[in-house]
Amino acid sequence: MEEEIRLATTIIQSQERLLLFIDSSVSEANGITKQDLDLGKEQASKCLNALREQKSFLEKSDVDFSPLCLRTDDLVELKQLVLMHIPSSLNAETCTKITHLVQSAFNGQCKAILSITLLTCPWYELSKRERGEQAKHNILYIIFTSADEHFFAPANSQIREEASVIDLAWLCAIELTHFGRALARGLTRSVQALHCSKEAEIFSTQEWNNLKQNLTFLKIAGTKTFKQACLGQALGVGKKKKQGAFKLRPGTSIFKICQSFRLCHLVEQALKQNDDISTVDESQLSLVASKAVDLICQFYDHPDSVKCKHELFDLLCQWVNELKADHRVIEMDSDKKNQTFISTTLGSWLTSTRLQGKKIKPFAALPDDHSQLLKIMQEIGGPMAKIQPEQILLVTIAGSALYNLKVPDSDVDYLVVYALPTETLLSATSKVQECYECRGQHQVIEYGAYEARTFCEMLLKCSVILLEILYTDEHVYSNHLWQELSKHKKEFVTEKAILQYLGLIKNNMKSIATGKLVHSVKRDRKLFYQNFHKLHCLQYMMTGEVPPVRLNGPIRDFVMNVRTQHEGEWSRESILKQLHDQYRDVKEKLAQRESRLKENPDYNLCMQWLMTCRGL
Repeated sequence: MEEEIRLATTIIQSQERLLLFIDSSVSEANGITKQDLDLGKEQASKCLNALREQKSFLEKSDVDFSPLCLRTDDLVELKQLVLMHIPSSLNAETCTKITHLVQSAFNGQCKAILSITLLTCPWYELSKRERGEQAKHNILYIIFTSADEHFFAPANSQIREEASVIDLAWLCAIELTHFGRALARGLTRSVQALHCSKEAEIFSTQEWNNLKQNLTFLKIAGTKTFKQACLGQALGVGKKKKQGAFKLRPGTSIFKICQSFRLCHLVEQALKQNDDISTVDESQLSLVASKAVDLICQFYDHPDSVKCKHELFDLLCQWVNELKADHRVIEMDSDKKNQTFISTTLGSWLTSTRLQGKKIKPFAALPDDHSQLLKIMQEIGGPMAKIQPEQILLVTIAGSALYNLKVPDSDVDYLVVYALPTETLLSATSKVQECYECRGQHQVIEYGAYEARTFCEMLLKCSVILLEILYTDEHVYSNHLWQELSKHKKEFVTEKAILQYLGLIKNNMKSIATGKLVHSVKRDRKLFYQNFHKLHCLQYMMTGEVPPVRLNGPIRDFVMNVRTQHEGEWSRESILKQLHDQYRDVKEKLAQRESRLKENPDYNLCMQWLMTCRGL
């Protein structure tokens, strides 16, 4: 593999030199149009990125968060079984076969399968006579517990959220925490899965059965949000015309209309304190609902299906209005109690189900003398003032103070890294905020605070400011967990980090070139001194060394003069020329290298450190 990496390195460096040559070419002198030159740059850059990816694969630095993926070999047979059965036709043999296929499809990628349910619409079944037609819109609803490495992964929330749901229309697999949050919001599909009929339950664990017993349908349906969501969704098949009339959307299927009636049925059952939501008992329905049942049963043989749909829609609107009238008399106190009970019950269940008896190591207690840390957190203020001292991993002062380039009127810009209690993350039934920022020209004290997961996510993306605080050891406060990560700082000197530094420099140079900040000498010079600082760091990074973030000696004197002196040799024109010369020199040195660093930081290292922060 070493030979392959060596060859990949040689090719990449040749491509780097080609791109540098294209970038420095004078189009007019070579008879090349600007359009052709830009196209050449674009193609060369794409090729370079592809080569970097290939090298990262060879050196195994391409490890990243990988979402769960079902084995396709098992899905064809599984789909056939799902779309040929209704709950009443399921037998023990079929349930066992479906369970086996689901477990095989997951292929050991999750901790556990908690529940497998065949979701159907009993209202839609009334409109069809044949079982195959009744099963046409079935959904196999699966709840699974992801591996800890997925749940705690240093990936952004959108990627983790997308990985929590596998939706194939006929199959929907939901991760434990995603399901818990959906249930806390009263989303009907999650409620239907939890309180399905015994016949529709293909597989369930003891944990699932415990939740079903502790969180009844009436508790979930006893919230204002649940009822309002049901009634709002029920009217989703309608559309308001320009003239003001509310009519059925053209092309709406009978299945969608039946789904709307099912939503109304859920609300009616809740208002009547009836927990049977899996069957349609006409004797228990209101008059308007009974009329709807009769019309749905006639749909199969109705001579005019379009007319029948519009008549059903009129009944639907009438039922919704009747339910809304009933809903207004519900006491809000009861609603709040139910919501609190749901959140508490779900939070406890989510935690115990994921941990499976595993103990969480508590945060290490701080020595008695930590009053200075408390004082700093109070000075920062905002949400940071409420964080317990043992949760703090790092407090540092970023910006010019970190670089040893502070001037009397420099702002105080704190940067905090903290870890939320693991129990808080495990039991959360809504999104947990993991980043706080308070910055602005008029702020006396600025700060950015990042939860350990968000910090790792940004660190793996090679955020320059976060790399800098890892590269340096001079901080206001750091605990043993931060010090452990700091031992591996050299692992984060990578080609990706170099690219991020170069990107920051390039963006600053674009701003300098526009001259937009010339009217503000302070802000204009900030761009200059930042670029000289980053170029100095790159001289070390290109050889694999941890850069000296804090400047001392002649280089500090030079950068301070760039920041504070504005005449003669420190005029804008003079230092701009020096900046371009240094930038070109660094780019040439990077392209002339015979070796390269690892392309990306170590994902597994961050993952292991994050798990240590979680006490697992």
